Amino acid sequence: MKSLSEVTSASTEAYETALKKFADLLGDSHKLKGAYPGYAFDSLPALYKAPVLQALQEWVEFFSMNAAPAKSVSDKQLLWRFLGAFRLKPDGDFFSKIDDETCLEVINRAGLQTFRSLSFMSVCSYTLDEVISVPWPNLYRRDGDITRDYIQLQATITDGTLTHTDLPGLIREHEVVEISGFDQLATTLKPMYLSPVYDVTGAVVGAIHAFKILKCESLNPAQG
Repeated sequence: MKSLSEVTSASTEAYETALKKFADLLGDSHKLKGAYPGYAFDSLPALYKAPVLQALQEWVEFFSMNAAPAKSVSDKQLLWRFLGAFRLKPDGDFFSKIDDETCLEVINRAGLQTFRSLSFMSVCSYTLDEVISVPWPNLYRRDGDITRDYIQLQATITDGTLTHTDLPGLIREHEVVEISGFDQLATTLKPMYLSPVYDVTGAVVGAIHAFKILKCESLNPAQG
């Protein structure tokens, strides 16, 4: 995974190609809306377009080789393959802490999500373009104290202060609500575990967040 400073250019055409390829790979699990709904990417400041494109291209390349047929591979299995493909590793106990029903996300030091849990995307009513290009705080709302706790813990993970942590007892079960998703989905999450991600030199290059989906419902009256 390249850092923000290593990726310096991007084009709408390259993003469109990668986005449509990702949609094809996902099939019916998360369809594009419209011929090219790249409005979220097009609205990004130039500084952020290149790293977003790079993260998407890396995910598409990995997914093309490792996720077919997608329904037969759990998020845990996908993460194992993802880390191996990029020569990364988590805390030594990480995989013993999770099961095949655990949702997982990997965030790099630039704050970009580089691994996306397919099971979480199944309870999301945003377009694929929005999921990839819009910062998480602009997609979802939740209690401010929980967000602050997450930021603090992730900072101690990525700066090497904290090697890993069990989240139950530190961050409570809570609801995240789509701010502008079509179905305005409200999803209840149970935080489970945070682990650093190390490269081959042992340097921390990101963090893995593991959590469970407890329930999901639409707050949009038209979808009730």
